[in-house]
Amino acid sequence: MVMFLKTKKKIFFLVFFLFISLFFLNYKFNIYNRVGFFVLTPVYILSSWATGLEHFSSNVANIASDNISLNKEVEDLRKQNEQLRLSYALLLKDAQDLSNEKAFQNFQSQHPKFKLLKATILYRTEPFYQDLIINVGYDNGIKTGMPVISDGCIIGLISDVAPNYSRVSYIGDKTVKIPVKLNGSNLYGILEGTGSEQLLFNVPSVFAAIHPLEVLVTASVPSSLLPPDIPVAKVMGLHDVGSLNTVFTALPIQQIQMVDDVWVYLGS
Repeated sequence: MVMFLKTKKKIFFLVFFLFISLFFLNYKFNIYNRVGFFVLTPVYILSSWATGLEHFSSNVANIASDNISLNKEVEDLRKQNEQLRLSYALLLKDAQDLSNEKAFQNFQSQHPKFKLLKATILYRTEPFYQDLIINVGYDNGIKTGMPVISDGCIIGLISDVAPNYSRVSYIGDKTVKIPVKLNGSNLYGILEGTGSEQLLFNVPSVFAAIHPLEVLVTASVPSSLLPPDIPVAKVMGLHDVGSLNTVFTALPIQQIQMVDDVWVYLGS
């Protein structure tokens, strides 16, 4: 019984001493707040991490949504660009068609007696795309040797005819020979193709004097299907002087690669 009382007094004394010590430490060093700091800091860190993760997820979702919207805007702009390019191409084609029609009307007004048949180019043949296939043939009155005109200039001759289409050989073709004369003079000769853009103007005279860039026009020759005085080529320079002739180089006024619409000369 005496031992129990002594033990009880010791426990009471220790509890009292611990209480006094904690009270003193709290008063002196604010130990409860320090203990609370070490206890609550992990909780605060975890809470902050969870909040930051939530904000990060929200930002990622916003970025993904903005990216989708941006891709949609880019796609819309691409479609608008394609539509603008198509509209621009159609506008250019309309302008070209209007220019060709105006050129045809001007040419027709200058030569009211000419019978001209408008033709559409179906395709260009190789090599060098120097021949044209057009959508008119002998069912339309087309004959071999008829000249083909574009923008008021001779560009070739009909070389082959079918019922509903024809072949046009470029004036640069080796098989094409056109009687021409120097515009505004009586100097006649033959314009020959060489298989390239360069042409040869063969004049049966050794005293021919021609200046560069002078225009060669079709000559009126009996039994020829060519209309007279239609521009064909421009003289570029002297090529050769023979014992009985002089040869000059020339270039077509109208290149066949640049042609869109053509007219076949049927007669006058």
